[in-house]
Amino acid sequence: MKLRYSEVAIYFSSILVLILFINFSVNYITKKPLEIINFIQSDIHEDFEIEITNNLNDINNYLKEYLFIDSHLIKRNNNEINIQINLKKPFALNNLTNDVIFYDNTTASSSYFKQNYLDKINLIDISKNSLHINNYLNENSQILFSLFNINQIEYIDDRRYNLVLSNGRIVMLPKVIDSKLLNFIKNNINLIDKSTNYQQFLDLRNFHNKTIRLK
Repeated sequence: MKLRYSEVAIYFSSILVLILFINFSVNYITKKPLEIINFIQSDIHEDFEIEITNNLNDINNYLKEYLFIDSHLIKRNNNEINIQINLKKPFALNNLTNDVIFYDNTTASSSYFKQNYLDKINLIDISKNSLHINNYLNENSQILFSLFNINQIEYIDDRRYNLVLSNGRIVMLPKVIDSKLLNFIKNNINLIDKSTNYQQFLDLRNFHNKTIRLK
């Protein structure tokens, strides 16, 4: 009988402890204000937003690891937290490596971004490895975009670029993209288009040796 009394006492003690624990948990949850976290005009993927949310206590150090983030802003208002993540300017998207390439040569997996953000990147990098933006391209890319309707770009032999135009033609650039080359293109591209019927490529690789080829 004593053993049974002991077992019953232990049973009821366990029930009491469980009730006290549940009561404490409920009180803690109800007294603690619910935090509402908003990402403002966010281009980052929901999974990455969750990771950021889980690291709010050390958010500055956490975001330093992601070099494609240009800046961030956090505003707290009572139990509401508003987070704004500003990304660097994207240059191209490589669907082979699943990388976004930014103008400062930072690369990031496309999994960090929402699909509608990726869809807005107009230039596609078709290089086997994500391209490197050298100084020539960095300084003159906007001029090239104004001269050609470029859909794709390929980094060749780690030294120069091919441009694939919207009409399927390929412009083979030399390693050195300088003012002499750009002025030649500006002054002659309309003439080339009108006086020749090139359909495949415009080969400027030997431009600085005063040779160009068309096909």
